[in-house]
Amino acid sequence: MNSNHIVVKNINEDDLQNILMNIANLYSDTEYVDGIQLYREKQKYDSFLILFTNQPDFERFNYFTNYIKYPEGYENLSHSVRGFFKVSDVRKQYDFNVGEWLMVYVSKNDKEYDNVNIVNCENKTYLFDFGGKIKKLNVIEESYKLIPIDINSFHHIIDIIPGKVAGRMETKPWWKFW
Repeated sequence: MNSNHIVVKNINEDDLQNILMNIANLYSDTEYVDGIQLYREKQKYDSFLILFTNQPDFERFNYFTNYIKYPEGYENLSHSVRGFFKVSDVRKQYDFNVGEWLMVYVSKNDKEYDNVNIVNCENKTYLFDFGGKIKKLNVIEESYKLIPIDINSFHHIIDIIPGKVAGRMETKPWWKFW
């Protein structure tokens, strides 16, 4: 696999589709959510691959990975979420920019709900806080492991495109209100 992607396991397909639709609607003001591609692994009912027609930047990719782990309205899920982002696509210079790929996940010990862990090929782990802080961690909770993906091992399920959100007013020029 040569594209940034997210692997989700141990989740119901309908739940994941709804979660991705929520992401698409939440971020509908960006082009990144136009065409989120959902694939299911062949011979498995609970293993999925998420690709993006319009590749998100590194920060939004991290938000998406976090949201899929902590989706609104799904408090009792016990699914696994791993994002893989190419170092060459990271636009800012960070200490963790080493190797070809970064592994992004939410720590099983996380209690703050607004960050992700990033592991590089040297097994150096960093806490990426959505408030803009990055902290090197001295503990290796998860070793770096790039999950090999062969797209031919997956069935394409659906392309998710944001819809109109109920309750949102259409923007009209002031002269058209009468």
